[in-house]
Amino acid sequence: MYPNEDAPLALLMREMYVDMEEIKVSVEKGEAIKNYLKKHNQLLTARATDPKVKDYSFDLMGNGYIESLKQLENSHPDLLKANYKILYSYCIACHEKHCPGPLKKISNLQIE
Repeated sequence: MYPNEDAPLALLMREMYVDMEEIKVSVEKGEAIKNYLKKHNQLLTARATDPKVKDYSFDLMGNGYIESLKQLENSHPDLLKANYKILYSYCIACHEKHCPGPLKKISNLQIE
């Protein structure tokens, strides 16, 4: 079912997906986001199945994701949806470049 099941980055990404489902629900309800930053920050250091994945563009997108998550966690309620969309866009962009397999699943996290 999971071709990369032993890689710490792949395991973390599965947890991050579940977290993003929770975040999406909170945003849709207009509720404050709990803190996911410490866990999600591990994406910058977790070992990937293929070490070549962790290149300069991965680092740029990963850091952008982390900064967007910080912004979202500190968002005014009026900005939750807009800031969530920025966070989601980092997920899509990185997966389009590095690991396209989960893109269809990730698209379920989109907010209109």
